[in-house]
Amino acid sequence: MFSGIIEHKAKILDKKDGRFVIENHFWNDLKIGQSIAHDWACMTIETFDSKTYSFFAMEESLNKTNFWEKNIWETFNVERCLQVWDRIDGHFVSGHIDTTWKVQSMKKNEDDSMILTVEYSKDFSDLVIPKWSITLNGTSLTITNRELWLVSVWLIPLTQEITNLWDLKIWDQINIEFDMFWKYIQNFTQKS
Repeated sequence: MFSGIIEHKAKILDKKDGRFVIENHFWNDLKIGQSIAHDWACMTIETFDSKTYSFFAMEESLNKTNFWEKNIWETFNVERCLQVWDRIDGHFVSGHIDTTWKVQSMKKNEDDSMILTVEYSKDFSDLVIPKWSITLNGTSLTITNRELWLVSVWLIPLTQEITNLWDLKIWDQINIEFDMFWKYIQNFTQKS
């Protein structure tokens, strides 16, 4: 379980046959088997030292995320799993990606905030609700606008600085996880 509050941008140092080696910002505060969210896909730590850690992304993960598009020296937004006594500053996020969408536009505003707009599939239109939460590459955000097949979020300067959202380019794939509670509500009402 995660909150969607990014701890670091971590560089990909190596990538081969589904195995990723990542810059370690958590130093020795890791253990083998621990979960870390990478652009909001929850991955299990296989090895680590003070400078790097590694995880294996199986075919299912590669097919459902933007991992296949990632190159060495690009970054992941990373967050360790919640501890019971932590404050929840974002929203509850499972670390299981629902889909990937494409970036359509990025517009900088005069106050240095930014509007990020992504294209969404009609298959998910029931989950795209203005003022509800959405997780983009692991960053907990609020949907500010929804138009026909486009959804927008606003990023404050701090979010641009500490996440990889500012590094995105038009047509890049972005990992999406929808509001967990809304998914539960949808599932419950569809079965009733």
